[in-house]
Amino acid sequence: MEITYNNQIQEIQEETLVSDFVFTQMGEKQNGIAVAINESIVPKTEWAKTYLKSNDNLLIIKATQGG
Repeated sequence: MEITYNNQIQEIQEETLVSDFVFTQMGEKQNGIAVAINESIVPKTEWAKTYLKSNDNLLIIKATQGG
């Protein structure tokens, strides 16, 4: 199935959990990451319970330090 991930169309398997997708994209370093699906924030506590659906618009943002 297709989703849009950070403005890029991407093919993923059906029944992909948000937590699995984030791990695939970001690895184990998941501190400072925010996830939104269809412009709604998904709390980190819900990542392992939330399945991505066809045509979802997924945005992953990683905070960085700067000054």
